[in-house]
Amino acid sequence: MPTPEAALTAGAPEDDVFGGPSDIPSRNPTSRHRLAYAGLGIGLYLATLIATVPAALVVPIPGAGGTIWHGSAPLGSTTLNWRWSPLRSLTGLGFAVDFGLAGGVNTLTGNALLRPGRVIFGDVRGTADGELIAPLLQTPFRCSLPMAVDLRRMTIGGGTRMAEGRIDTQPGSCQGPAGAAPVAVPPLRFDAIGDGERTRLTLAPTGQPQPAYLLGTLNPDGRISLSVTAEGAAALPFLSPPGGMTIESDL
Repeated sequence: MPTPEAALTAGAPEDDVFGGPSDIPSRNPTSRHRLAYAGLGIGLYLATLIATVPAALVVPIPGAGGTIWHGSAPLGSTTLNWRWSPLRSLTGLGFAVDFGLAGGVNTLTGNALLRPGRVIFGDVRGTADGELIAPLLQTPFRCSLPMAVDLRRMTIGGGTRMAEGRIDTQPGSCQGPAGAAPVAVPPLRFDAIGDGERTRLTLAPTGQPQPAYLLGTLNPDGRISLSVTAEGAAALPFLSPPGGMTIESDL
């Protein structure tokens, strides 16, 4: 006569008795692969849609053309070109581009990472003319002087603001607003140096760090303070009224 245990297990697979693998629906590797391919396809489709957005819709420069993947925009007599970097966009959690400025003496290259309300510039190097200062910084004066740029990093917008790098200029001239006469400008050096808490800014004649023409600080919260010294006001009257002045703003 069969035992009770034998009667319970008769005709049933051993794994079923103990709730083994036969109780769990088998996984189909083919289904997983299909899901992975579908996700990759959707991601590529969305990336293509983003890449074909006209540059004029997102780039705040009049005359911008092309797409956000690869486009250009005029900056005076110079042309700004950019190309989207998908990998750095993914690792940087933003919209990353490699860019270049070309035209005349301008041969700048660099990269930028754009996030909502924030732009991070990196490795901006090359030569440029002072004519770029007015359209980029919206200054009331215009300059014509060759510059050697070595800007390792600069952050504008939300989060921690900072800058690190230098700009060396050759002799040139600058002109103030309202048809003011051009002013000869000696060779200058602009330094942005971080000290761990803030960025210190200095503009001084090349080879003569003191007296400086401009002194400033950029705090991590974006508060920037710039002081034109009396010597700076005398040498660069388009920057300040006689005697110098201090400006505080947010970057």
